Amino acid sequence: MTVLTVVALAGLAVVAAAPAVRVVDRKAGWPLAALFLIAAILLLRRLPEIIHDQPLEYAHVWAKDFLAPGIDVVFALRADALSSFFALLALLIGTVVFIYSAAYLPRKKGNTSFYLIMTAFTLSILLLVLANDVVLLFIAWELVSIASFLLIARSGSGGEAGSMRTLVLTFVGGLTLLAALAIAATHTGTTNVQEMLASPVWGDDPQLTAWVAILVAISAFTKSAQLPFHFWLPEAMAAATPVSAFLHAAAVVKAGIYLLIRFSTIFHDVPAWNWLLIVVGMTTAVMSAAFAVQKTDLKKLTAYSTVSHLGWIVATIGVGTPFALAAALVHTLAHALFKSSLFMLIGVVDHQAGTRDIRRLGVLYNKMPFTFGSMVVGAASMAAVPPLMGFVSKEGMLSAFMDAPINDVGVIFLVCGAAVGALLTFTYSWKLVFGAFVDGRRPMTGIKEAPVSLWLPAAIPGLLSIPVAFFVPFLDEPIEAAVLATGQNEHVHLAIWHGFNLPFAISVAVLILGVLIIRKRKKIWPIVETRAFFPRSGNDLLTLLRERSEKLGRILAQMANSHAPERHLVFPFLLIIILGAATAVFPGADGVSMAARVPGIDRASDLVPLGIIVASIAGLTHTRNRVTAVVLLGTIGVGVSLQMLLLGAPDVAMTQFLVEALVVVIIMLVVRHQRDFFPPVRQKQRRWSAAVAISVAVVTFLGVWGMLGRHERSDIALWYLNEAPEISGGANVVNTILVEFRAFDTLGELSVLGMAGVVIAAVLFTVPRRPFEKGTHPAPFGQSRLNAIPLRTLVGVLVPILIILSVTIFLRGHNDPGGGFIAALVAGGALMLSYLSQGQDDRVVPRNVPFILTGVGMLTALFSGVLGLWHGSFLYPIHGHIGDEHLSTSMIFDVGVYLAVLGMLTLGINALGGYLRPGNEEFSLNERGVGPLTPWLKPKVEHPTDEDYPMPLNPARDHDAGSEAASAGTAGSGSVTGAAAAGTKEEQR
Repeated sequence: MTVLTVVALAGLAVVAAAPAVRVVDRKAGWPLAALFLIAAILLLRRLPEIIHDQPLEYAHVWAKDFLAPGIDVVFALRADALSSFFALLALLIGTVVFIYSAAYLPRKKGNTSFYLIMTAFTLSILLLVLANDVVLLFIAWELVSIASFLLIARSGSGGEAGSMRTLVLTFVGGLTLLAALAIAATHTGTTNVQEMLASPVWGDDPQLTAWVAILVAISAFTKSAQLPFHFWLPEAMAAATPVSAFLHAAAVVKAGIYLLIRFSTIFHDVPAWNWLLIVVGMTTAVMSAAFAVQKTDLKKLTAYSTVSHLGWIVATIGVGTPFALAAALVHTLAHALFKSSLFMLIGVVDHQAGTRDIRRLGVLYNKMPFTFGSMVVGAASMAAVPPLMGFVSKEGMLSAFMDAPINDVGVIFLVCGAAVGALLTFTYSWKLVFGAFVDGRRPMTGIKEAPVSLWLPAAIPGLLSIPVAFFVPFLDEPIEAAVLATGQNEHVHLAIWHGFNLPFAISVAVLILGVLIIRKRKKIWPIVETRAFFPRSGNDLLTLLRERSEKLGRILAQMANSHAPERHLVFPFLLIIILGAATAVFPGADGVSMAARVPGIDRASDLVPLGIIVASIAGLTHTRNRVTAVVLLGTIGVGVSLQMLLLGAPDVAMTQFLVEALVVVIIMLVVRHQRDFFPPVRQKQRRWSAAVAISVAVVTFLGVWGMLGRHERSDIALWYLNEAPEISGGANVVNTILVEFRAFDTLGELSVLGMAGVVIAAVLFTVPRRPFEKGTHPAPFGQSRLNAIPLRTLVGVLVPILIILSVTIFLRGHNDPGGGFIAALVAGGALMLSYLSQGQDDRVVPRNVPFILTGVGMLTALFSGVLGLWHGSFLYPIHGHIGDEHLSTSMIFDVGVYLAVLGMLTLGINALGGYLRPGNEEFSLNERGVGPLTPWLKPKVEHPTDEDYPMPLNPARDHDAGSEAASAGTAGSGSVTGAAAAGTKEEQR
């Protein structure tokens, strides 16, 4: 349970971050650092066991039978030597960064978001390196991307562009990783990381192995900022210095390194893997080192140095030998120490001097001696100056390059590239020191050494490079165990001195040439800083790609830039026609002839709903009256419902019928804001549309007739019919599929339903309408108060009956046709009748009730899923009995469905009915109920009454009176009556 405790402590830090900031503000870094330190100590205590091949494990079934029966997705954690190495790196560097943040951050300036996201960042890294299930690994991988995006974005407008590039590029890596893990899980038949890596599939199918290796490598390149994805990391420098220190030393970039080393188990001897990592890694190392020499911003210089060192590590992993993996791990440790220290020390300089631009700094070594000394040690380790840790790790990598599994010419180029990269590394390392502390010309009056609480935490990791280098033999056993965790065995012997050899000769040459360059730095650096190596940067290329994509999108959008439905439908319809024609010309092209119809499936009674549908569609295509079209549209739905009923699906038929009935009313609420008749259409356009529509109808009819009804029930259908009642305890198989077997699908649809309701409401509540324009009817059936009397009388009897019926349908849904969805539709029908019985537009329920119903419904469904975790997995139904009555937690899920659907229905009525929309509020209407008016200039008025729109009950009888009133010029309602009567007469004509 230690590994779970480590993750739980990191989770506790996330929970405690906001309260801690509220209590102690920026000093919250101390208690949060304490939690991470305790987690690191717990892991260190078990390190001897882990090193001796006794990994710590925890597993809990997350999704049972995820891929197939017996293949589960498990919340599995495993702390072997390799994952413990990276976990300790994150915890210990994180501890130092949080202590540093307690002194670095400003007081009371948004520190809650910083600590909250940073702790979540650390938790994500821990989950990533400790995950023993690829689903958990992928989730953690994406969480790391999101956390890094948020940390960069919170830095303000300067971080917006960099954060978006980070998100885009790392999400590209997420997609390639998802593809790689999906292929691996499918072919190995497991989502367990250790079982997947040990599968014999990789040796049996070299081509598959190579493709998965390339996908994994691309994923790691995006996270570890390798070419061509390298440019996002320097742009991330807009984030706060503690973020940069953690991100570069132990977080995002090391996630890619961990992935490469972990999957080296199966890819270390794959040529595509070796060549790809070596070429990309060393090219990145040399190019980024050259870019670093050009920079004058200390953080950007150090950022490019990170990209360069990651290139070194990637190339070393690409060698694939056990010694190379050991060297990569040693340099990962060395880099974490000096890079975290350098970033935090740059933050100290920026904090004290007010800038980190070399051109604006002066001589600081005598004003900030402790910061200067710490920077010298960190830079010396980065430059691989003996006897520091950076020298030990660089020597190991150079030695590993000598044994690269590539041809001799390739080895020569690799070693030469490493030598050039080492020289550039030495150059930019000392540019960091001399540029920040020695060469500046600006007067630095009033600047003094930073407080100990600021510079000491920053100095500690870099200063550790000295003792760690001298006691490096003590790392032999942990590094050897970490290499062994990848499936390879290598006796590791780390030391400062390995004798005179080629790596040592390269180091000596680099030191000599590097010193000469430093002596001539004032002549060389200005030339390098003003010279562009390439005409376009990575940012320019990404911007160009975005602009070209947007241009292409605009061109394609023009094809559908119309409100006319035919413009949107013509292309998919033509595609259907082409597919139908191809099938007719080349029947049986796949070598399989059409099967015979199942005996008895075609019945004469099917012609009844078919006739209803055809007749309704014919009428719909010919009518120009909108109300008639709505009625015919509902009739089509009735025909479909009848067909479902004849096929023996009463549940689906009942649902369809209720939906059609409610949708007709909802459509009518929309239609009343439109003119009575559709606009006229040119005859030529009608013929073209009719030809396309008839062709599509024939093709789809023949396609459906040819593909359906030609096989017996599938095995899964028979399984549900035979097994579902016994397993679920319910005889209604349709309902048990929705709320038990496929409850996760239903939950997803419920979420979509809820979000769709919110979006629709947002649109309707923010788009002003003028419902009383010429040609529309605010009270389309005359005097609505008078007309509503019969329905209002009937509603008093019907609504209680419908509510009781709704509850009954809900309760019987587990065994008979019914369930939460149908029951909610019945209750919605009751509310719809109640709304229609009112004499004026108004909300059917208070404004916020629909949102509350939808939200509570979704939360209730989620709660039922959480209950399932106690018994097995999320949404797993728990069954029980009270007396003879069978009960299940799926009923709780069904309650959630009921509430969410009811919320959607009431939202539709509220949004489409009534004047309560921006621009049509009560106080925005004038005396005749016509809006909008300026709210703050007009007095509040009551709801408009029928007298404001006195459309006659009998136009023929009332016409004369209205005309007389109009001709007499009578003010007020008489004139309106005359106008309405005249409009009615014109309409009759």
